[in-house]
Amino acid sequence: MLRYLGQSTVEKIGEWAGLTPEDREVAAYGLEYLISSIAGLALMLLIGFALSLLLETLAVLSCWVLLRVFAGGAHCTALWRCTVVNCAGILAALFITRGVVFLLPPVFWVAAASAWALLAAGLWAPNNSERPVYDPRRRKVLRRRALVLIVVTGSLLLYSVIRGAEQGQLLAAAGATGLASGGFMISPAGFRLINRLNHSLEFLGNSIRKGGETP
Repeated sequence: MLRYLGQSTVEKIGEWAGLTPEDREVAAYGLEYLISSIAGLALMLLIGFALSLLLETLAVLSCWVLLRVFAGGAHCTALWRCTVVNCAGILAALFITRGVVFLLPPVFWVAAASAWALLAAGLWAPNNSERPVYDPRRRKVLRRRALVLIVVTGSLLLYSVIRGAEQGQLLAAAGATGLASGGFMISPAGFRLINRLNHSLEFLGNSIRKGGETP
């Protein structure tokens, strides 16, 4: 659906702007990616709103996306599968945050999650399945930026936990979950999990399409 929408839109624009077939293909992919990203973000925020956890959802997303920019992470091979996995991941992160805060002091979780994100970034960043970075100098720069980001963000989250009220502590714990999730997504275990989910969703999608075909 998204691919059809992107291609049909770009075809109309391409005819008007005189784009070559190669340019139209690149533009169609970019538009498809943009639409998918906006739809995925809107869906994740809708999930948070429906669960009355909108602020926690924003906290998780902010820290997760910031770390992902420099550290990378595992991706599915289709945009719709990425959207499904990301929404499931956000939902899991929200429930994990609530469960951890119920069982443990928020300051402990923030410290532990930040430490894990630092360890993961130091070992594996940048680790991006969609656009791998092979240049040693570029990898070093991105790793340093990821580590600095985690230190700064983790420090701010710890400050919020220590000095903040209950709501501020919960938001800080949610942000820490975002950091921990970002660390998991660059780890070998995270790559294996996303790969399995990707294959499972691909099989499900193919089964649905075949089931809808008329003999």
